[in-house]
Amino acid sequence: MALDLQLGQISQMAFGYWHAQVLFSATNLGVFDALADGPLGCDDLAARLSLPAEPCRRLLDAATGLRLLVRDPDTGAYANAPASARLLTSGSPESISRWVDVMSRWYGPWGDLGEAVRLGHAVEHRDTRLGDDPAYVEDFILGMHVYNARTAQGLADTLEDPGPVRIADIGGGAGTYSIALCKAWAEARSEIVDLPGVVPLARTTVADAGLADRVTVREGDYYRDAFGTGLDIVLLSNVLHQESRDKGLDILRRALAALRPGGRVLVHGHFLEESRTAPVFTTLHNLSALVLWSGGRSYTAPEMAELMAAAGFADVEVRRTPEPSARLLVGRKPA
Repeated sequence: MALDLQLGQISQMAFGYWHAQVLFSATNLGVFDALADGPLGCDDLAARLSLPAEPCRRLLDAATGLRLLVRDPDTGAYANAPASARLLTSGSPESISRWVDVMSRWYGPWGDLGEAVRLGHAVEHRDTRLGDDPAYVEDFILGMHVYNARTAQGLADTLEDPGPVRIADIGGGAGTYSIALCKAWAEARSEIVDLPGVVPLARTTVADAGLADRVTVREGDYYRDAFGTGLDIVLLSNVLHQESRDKGLDILRRALAALRPGGRVLVHGHFLEESRTAPVFTTLHNLSALVLWSGGRSYTAPEMAELMAAAGFADVEVRRTPEPSARLLVGRKPA
């Protein structure tokens, strides 16, 4: 029995990408959106999507087997499962379809994981996601915004309201965490600093959140630009895992320079346990950093605290967050 169990576990891992490709393909081909208004038979759905009927049926049947779709036993018509209607149709306010599109794009680099391990560097250039391909930039920035929005608000709600503070959100993307913090902290103001291709997307999400009067956006490159002066808080959320230790140290030093004495840096992200073999998600996140970000890596919380101290921060504190694999590290600029 033990041998059979082990075989089953290994088989499930080996077949895992089959499952993922059904999700990616159904999303990319527009299956869930086509069914948003109600059930359709295979021929009608295939015609609507400009697909040949028989291969389309194979995809629909697999999606039904994975419980992404349901099929009427009498009419044979396909419909979105409740979870798919809520999370995978682009018109739903809870849709994560953009994030699924990002994961679909990352299927290629992940397929080259062995090459990344052999060469020791990323197999996709960061500029593809952050400037060279506008459609990819939009998918990446807005997909991550949708995926992180719930946990960002949960994190913000656990933090004490510091009153009127000025925040710089470095590499802030669509402004996910600036929006969450400014919703939780009524007197806070934040400035998102990110690359030119990201700025218009952030301005739109901020305006949609009704916070354009308290959250501003400006172009900036965290490799070389100053973050501001006299700030109360510098936020680095899901940023430092993308960078080498040396670049991370440089970013932290410029965060220190931007703060007033007593100001704080907030470093948020997914961290490994001391064993480096858990949480499982973060071990995989560590590999994602390898294939996608040149020099990127996941840290343990003590490693990050040490890096923050090396940059000049004092009283570094590690806090748990609502997201089990994530941590928030808070460092203070000495007086």
